[in-house]
Amino acid sequence: MDILKVFTSKIPGSLNATYNPNMNKLVTFFAEYLSEIQSLFKKIELYRNIDGASGKLLDEIGEKVGEVRGQADDEFYRIMLKSKIASRKGDATVNGILTIIKNSLGVDVKNIKVVPLPDEPQAVVIKDVPLEFANDTWKQQYLLRRIEGTVAAGVRVHEVRFIDNSNTTVKVVSGTQSAIIVKEGSDV
Repeated sequence: MDILKVFTSKIPGSLNATYNPNMNKLVTFFAEYLSEIQSLFKKIELYRNIDGASGKLLDEIGEKVGEVRGQADDEFYRIMLKSKIASRKGDATVNGILTIIKNSLGVDVKNIKVVPLPDEPQAVVIKDVPLEFANDTWKQQYLLRRIEGTVAAGVRVHEVRFIDNSNTTVKVVSGTQSAIIVKEGSDV
């Protein structure tokens, strides 16, 4: 949006800047500064965006959200911040759990399943959560704790199964509160 054109179009005909050189100078003067202010606000908006921030600025966003970086790189720290913000919304239904996974990981959740445990009605198993974002044990533990923390009170997450389809073999990482178990192979 060109501020000079907008500014000129808003001036009444009696003060038309096209025919009055002094008014034209004044309008141009204000339009230049308004244009600088507009570009500054666009930069601020970009930096405040979690996807546009990095390094120290991302750490400052994390302080406001209440999430400490730890050993996470910028890419995974963005996932941590998004999952923290999504989990604050407090929707502990199956759709809420899927929404939190979708918002934090940015993945399609149509293949993710939340199923009740047959022997225990207050326990669920979350299957087929994509693993490409969590390539080490620390990241997997973090995602496991975040997903477990989103379910309703009284409901226990028995297992979260992460699946890694990036290679030719399928890698399933099952996590419970006590351990992470890695299984590899096509028969998993």
